[in-house]
Amino acid sequence: MATVYWSLPADRSVPDTDQKRGRAGGAGYSHRDPMKILHVLHRFGSDLHGGTERTTAALARGMQRAGHDVGIVCGTLEGGPSHRIERGAVDGLPLFTLHRRDLHFESWEKAWCPDVSNAFRRLLQDERPDVVHVHHWLRLSSDLVRLARKVGVGVVATTLHDHWTMLATPPRAWGHDDPEPPPGPPWASDTERNEAFAMHRDDFLDEIRAAQLRFVPSAAHAASLQAMAPGPLGPLIPELLPNLTRPERRPDPTAPRGKRLLFWGSLYPDKGLDTVLDALFSVGNGWELHVFGAASDPDYGDRLVRRSANMPVHFHGRFDHADLVTAAADYAVLPSICYESYGLVLDEARALGLPTLASDIPAFREHCDPAATAWFEPGDPGSLAMLLLDEARLQSLGLPTAPDHDPERSAVRMLDFYDRAARGEHGPHQAPPALPDRRRAAALFRRAERRLWSLLQSGSEPKTPPAGWP
Repeated sequence: MATVYWSLPADRSVPDTDQKRGRAGGAGYSHRDPMKILHVLHRFGSDLHGGTERTTAALARGMQRAGHDVGIVCGTLEGGPSHRIERGAVDGLPLFTLHRRDLHFESWEKAWCPDVSNAFRRLLQDERPDVVHVHHWLRLSSDLVRLARKVGVGVVATTLHDHWTMLATPPRAWGHDDPEPPPGPPWASDTERNEAFAMHRDDFLDEIRAAQLRFVPSAAHAASLQAMAPGPLGPLIPELLPNLTRPERRPDPTAPRGKRLLFWGSLYPDKGLDTVLDALFSVGNGWELHVFGAASDPDYGDRLVRRSANMPVHFHGRFDHADLVTAAADYAVLPSICYESYGLVLDEARALGLPTLASDIPAFREHCDPAATAWFEPGDPGSLAMLLLDEARLQSLGLPTAPDHDPERSAVRMLDFYDRAARGEHGPHQAPPALPDRRRAAALFRRAERRLWSLLQSGSEPKTPPAGWP
């Protein structure tokens, strides 16, 4: 089934009415009245690096400045002796942090957590929000949307920022066209892993369908999610992401341009920095690369430094946007080797005024400045090398126009969506559940039996049950 998109008409105004309904635990509202809104995601704090956290913060603060009561519900890596809710605040936003007491709760196989579900239900009953907007489920539980609907929250929305719901891992690698489970622990058989993966996908199919509003950062991401889904997800609404920290524009360069590439962001393999290093090694010809960012995996970071030891590559470590404004650079390079959902770094390159050399992926195509962007094949050092040798093509690139990052405008657009949903214009995608409770209970029982079998075997190494075991 093809993905369906829905958007507001050009006139985004909300009709005036004398029948505004007051807030009563989600009973309904007009967005001209103050609303209580909870944004839910996997982590939140004063030190925001990931795209999901940054855009959620921008949206929440835009809504707060518009006069609404906005709070953040988040998970954390800090476990504890009990499932509890820690109340606090970050930069004026009320913060409700849900802790988990079980082990290895980052694992996709433990996406559903009944204790977190119960804590979240109590929080909703205590806070009585008008709107719950779920941005991520990692470290929390896979049934947050469904719980909000059951409690009676007026509007329940979700933004699907990555592929974790459908693939049990955030990125979708370029060329990955068949859903398959991520690598599992040594004690889990292929049968168990495949069963858990099918449960994960069907669980989130139900969860996504239950939302009244389903947002995605781009139409390209909507198409990618639906291609990986086990069934129709329901209408997906492309909505541009706001950026809270927009970099300043760099001074206009002098012509002709030099040969300095600038890369910034988190350093991990999916971002494709190896592609750039391979291309530079083969081309030489005076090109140099400046890298801003740190690796979450120290071994990977060390490997990048070692392989660049005799190359014109400069690692600058952690950075802020002021560093990008003054960095020596003639072009931004965006070598991602996965299906990006949006790519805030491309917006940042446009804000900086840097022409861009980018992997030819659909989400980048969707919001680039075509006159300021040149393309190469994702993960193909030869394609990038040929582009670096095409001096006429590179010199023809113009300076990009700056994108619209404004959180207030994004907040107004989202409030319009909430208002229309509260007026009954959107409901859940009607479909039977893909993961009935009976199937979940049976699978969890089989998993417990397998763990017991492994524990009872002699020796210290974990063992998988023999073939054909339940």
